[in-house]
Amino acid sequence: MKTIYLVSTIYLLIAGNTTYFMGKSLNKHGEHFLTSIFKGRMEIVLPVNKILLIGFYLVNIGFVLLFLTARLEVFTLLSGIEFLAFKLGVIYLVIAAMHFFNILVFILIENKFKTQTSKK
Repeated sequence: MKTIYLVSTIYLLIAGNTTYFMGKSLNKHGEHFLTSIFKGRMEIVLPVNKILLIGFYLVNIGFVLLFLTARLEVFTLLSGIEFLAFKLGVIYLVIAAMHFFNILVFILIENKFKTQTSKK
C-alpha cells in the first residue's frame, strides 16, 4: 500500500472529525451568542444557527476535499507527518478565519440593531 493512501486517509479522518465536532460546538455555543444579538427576534435564532451550521459544514468539507489533492509523493514517515501537519494546519487556519469573520459580521449586525433601537 502506498504511503500517500494511508496519509490521505488519516488526513480525511482527522479533518472530517475536527469539522464535525467544531460544527457541533459552534452550533451549541453560537445559539447563546445569537440570542444576545437578536434579543427582540427570538424566532430567527434557531433558523439562523442551523443555516450557519450547514454553511460551516459545506464550506469546510468542500475545502477539505479540494485540499486533499497531493502534489508530492510521501515516502517516509517524516514526510507523511510534514504533509499532515501542513494540510491540517491550513484547515485549522481556515476554520479560525471563518469563525472570526462570522463573529465580526454578527457584531456589525448587533451594532446596527442597537443604533436602530436607539433612534426609535
